[in-house]
Amino acid sequence: MGSGAGVGSERALPPRRTPLEPLRYPEFTVSWVAGTFAHSANWMQSIAVPYLVYEMTGSATWLGLAAVAGQAPALLGSPLGGVWADRYSRRLLLLWTLLFKSAVAFGFYAMWEGGLLTPESAVVLLLISGFAASVHISTWQPFVAQLVPDHALAPAYRLNAIQFNFSRAAGPALAGWVLAQFGPGWAFLINGFAYVPFLITLLIVRPRPTEPSPRNNPVQEFRDGVRVAFRYRGLVIPILTGAVLSLFGQSLHPLMAGLATDVFGVGAQGFGLMMSSVGMASVVTALAIVFVGERIPRSRQAQFGLWCYALGILVVAATDIYAVGLLGFAITGVAHVLVHIHTTTALQVHLTDSWRGRVTSLYLMGIIASIPVGAQVGGLIGDLVGLRWVVAGFGLCVTGYALYARLYLGSMEDLDGNDPIAIEDPGGNNAASKEAEGPR
Repeated sequence: MGSGAGVGSERALPPRRTPLEPLRYPEFTVSWVAGTFAHSANWMQSIAVPYLVYEMTGSATWLGLAAVAGQAPALLGSPLGGVWADRYSRRLLLLWTLLFKSAVAFGFYAMWEGGLLTPESAVVLLLISGFAASVHISTWQPFVAQLVPDHALAPAYRLNAIQFNFSRAAGPALAGWVLAQFGPGWAFLINGFAYVPFLITLLIVRPRPTEPSPRNNPVQEFRDGVRVAFRYRGLVIPILTGAVLSLFGQSLHPLMAGLATDVFGVGAQGFGLMMSSVGMASVVTALAIVFVGERIPRSRQAQFGLWCYALGILVVAATDIYAVGLLGFAITGVAHVLVHIHTTTALQVHLTDSWRGRVTSLYLMGIIASIPVGAQVGGLIGDLVGLRWVVAGFGLCVTGYALYARLYLGSMEDLDGNDPIAIEDPGGNNAASKEAEGPR
């Protein structure tokens, strides 16, 4: 990307407060398009693996274990990714993580075609993929801030949410179709090659440089990030909300293969459509939010999303009619976007760049690590009493958190505003605060 058209040319491109303003910057645009393609194809593995595991074992417990293998490495990968993202080149970190994820996809392909894929070997590959994915997402979120000038941060993160939600809409439906029509081998092969355009893009783009954080003990650096995160309610609310909704909401996604078979009586393509119902509703909602922008406060939209999330889960629990179940999951898709776009945006605009990697990694670690915990517990309980009771219980837990947010988190009003928090580091140096004084 030539410097005359990129982020560095902010002087040549005067600030515009429009929803699509980030698309004026080529570094953001090409990364956004390539990332959408790669994240959509990643659902090939996300759909194929749990479906195969359930076919091989017939056990919801194994589904939960597969989810743990894919997500639990975030307990190590997310904090390391956050520290590395504040220390080193985020672009190079993204290149390495994509290479590892591509290698795992081709590993799944080789083992399936060779007749060597077992539940145990799938878990091993998921552990490797899960570590790479957690480092990747902990690096990607702060990397977005390097692709646009400061005044375009909020719309950039709203557009970034569209990328992930579009992939969640198109990816599962396409993956379910490929799995049903051509088999798991093609799903894994497509996934592996889908990372190539993203890799090429990262080799070309030139993001805005940032000042690396001082290199101390990595554990101490992460602890400093934790102290900063829990010192300010504007940072605590996104972290807590993300973890709760992952524990009792997104953790149901790995269990959908069991719901598709045992409750709704549909196959691989029906399973893919269940996932897509979440994604398609998410895309429509994300598009609406991009154009609504700040006209409705983030806190109001996020709080409404919490109640919608609870409603959607309880609708799924109350039915064995496939169409009604799709509607319930679609409601959770709407709710997911209402909550997560606004918590993510609030987190990023309230952070200064020197803390963005570590605090973001804590937010993501809460999300990624909570999903397998919820899935494993839900799978174990589901084998005992049935998955519908698990869904009902999780819906009631989300209802309880929505009430807690209303009564004890100030109706989430700390999500509002676009000014960075004047963060003092744990050592008492107010350097981050001085950084926050720059123009935004």
